[in-house]
Amino acid sequence: MARIKATFYLPVKGNNGEDLQAEISRVEDLCFERFSGWTMSGYFKGTWRMATGEQALDTSAVYQVILEEKEVPELEKILRRFKSKTGQEAMYLELDRNVEVRFL
Repeated sequence: MARIKATFYLPVKGNNGEDLQAEISRVEDLCFERFSGWTMSGYFKGTWRMATGEQALDTSAVYQVILEEKEVPELEKILRRFKSKTGQEAMYLELDRNVEVRFL
């Protein structure tokens, strides 16, 4: 069965420097409840030009979940909730469709 592999980045600190571990843990819990699991593949640094023109530099945890097309809106809802708690202007979400996944 073809599924979607969703990759998303969760910044470890908010725009004002606050630690986001509690919010990240909430995303992990929700992904486990809704999609039966998640994978954190590491931490990466990246930069983003904010609407003001300022450069924002984030260290983010990179996550992946496997889900069905009909579940994508639920993942987007989870990520929008996280975004609302962080002050981020945007969240990175990449959807790879028709990925063959086998749990052996």
